[in-house]
Amino acid sequence: MVFKVILSKREFQKRSSLDFSFTNPLAESTYEWYQFHNKLYLFRWWIKYKLGQTDEAALKKRIIQVGNSLGISTKWLNKTVEHAITEFSLNGLGVDYYGYHNIKHELEATYFTLLAVFGQKNNNKNNNFDSMDIKYLFTSALYHDFDPLKRFEKPNEDAVESYIRSDKKIKESIDEAGLDIDIVIAIIHRTAYPFQGEIAEHARERMNQLFTDAGIAVNNTEKRKHYENLGWFLSVSERVAGYALEGFEHALELARRNAHGLGWHPSRINKESVKFFSLLNKEKEMLDFVLEGIPEQYKENFQNNIAKFKESFVKEIEIRNAVRKGEINLLFIPEENKNINPNTLNEIISLYKELNNPIEINNETKFARSIKHSKTILVSLRLNEINGKLIGFAKGGPLEYYKLRRGTVEENFGQKNTIFLERINIKTGYWGESGGHNLRIKFLTEAKRKGYKFVTGYVHRDVLIRRIKNGEPTSIIQKYDPDKLDYYRLYLENLKI
Repeated sequence: MVFKVILSKREFQKRSSLDFSFTNPLAESTYEWYQFHNKLYLFRWWIKYKLGQTDEAALKKRIIQVGNSLGISTKWLNKTVEHAITEFSLNGLGVDYYGYHNIKHELEATYFTLLAVFGQKNNNKNNNFDSMDIKYLFTSALYHDFDPLKRFEKPNEDAVESYIRSDKKIKESIDEAGLDIDIVIAIIHRTAYPFQGEIAEHARERMNQLFTDAGIAVNNTEKRKHYENLGWFLSVSERVAGYALEGFEHALELARRNAHGLGWHPSRINKESVKFFSLLNKEKEMLDFVLEGIPEQYKENFQNNIAKFKESFVKEIEIRNAVRKGEINLLFIPEENKNINPNTLNEIISLYKELNNPIEINNETKFARSIKHSKTILVSLRLNEINGKLIGFAKGGPLEYYKLRRGTVEENFGQKNTIFLERINIKTGYWGESGGHNLRIKFLTEAKRKGYKFVTGYVHRDVLIRRIKNGEPTSIIQKYDPDKLDYYRLYLENLKI
């Protein structure tokens, strides 16, 4: 699907060169019957959403509640949030998008920002935010990543500006609230990250032009600084939101999604998370201001999650050193899954709960039942001995037993010649030191031994490209932009193990 970008009447002085002509399989499917499936899938989700049975519905309700408390019209809030959820979902950035910057992040950022404002208004006698500021923050938060067919997982504020200006309903919503679209966009440009170097220079240049377009005189530095600070407030709020609203399981899932979007190996998650929070502390003035406004529970969540990432990183270093010194041995064991040991099953289920899979619906009962299926291939990663502690596994089964991602069309479906590599899970702290690589090789060995011709699954594009360059007989069958969780096919007959 080609998305035609309608530029603003005011041309940007600087823009990154983006090609917006590409297909997102989550937004438009390849064949007509898949397009029907796409619409049916979204219809089912939409019914659940309307019944209040989805995360998006719960977040919308919370946004409206705190928005009402801040004096914003329920009708306007409902209409505006509904449009955002619709646009993100229809364009493949909804429930099945495996990236960090999806609709859930957008809603979490919006709710958290309003919550921080509410706390500041109640606790701070100086009353830092007036009614217009609150509407500006709400609108900017809701659309700060509004890039429906973005080429990259990381937001691009210039592209966001183009899409906001081209969306009739967003402009109508902004006008209805008495806001200036140029100020909304200027606030969004301040969320560019990291706000330093060329990124900050470009953002400030664009913001100054937008302030001028909005009629704010160049010498009115106080007003310009006020709106820039609103953008800074939003920037910190949206980075803190997901790590404060829930516990460590949710925080770790966000970190995994972010790592995936940036193409990082899982072994970098803890290290980069610690670095992320350290950089956030460099904005201590605004960070403290934001945290002052949120409930104690969310402050505790935030601090606890930071502490757990640090603890995990320290433990990870200790484990790696132990493996390198030979104090820990990693063993890769094909399991007799039909008669699997109850303790082994419990260990696998425990690890399954800890590490969600990006594609399969997380259904514990279904997963446990599938482990015992006669056609399932299961390889475990154990410590030191054959019956040692289970710290990882690779699992898969016949392609026909799996539901593929929207937009994937598999020609071998029904041929019974393909094994689907469902997931490789390794306990946090044990990634690296070739654990994941060797688990996968052992799985491929078992698949080849059982007579399968192909192995398929979903893996980050950068990983697939590295494998192909290294001579692995693998093809990328379906690309997914911008999250790059692509569908591949590996030709076992040509694989040398």
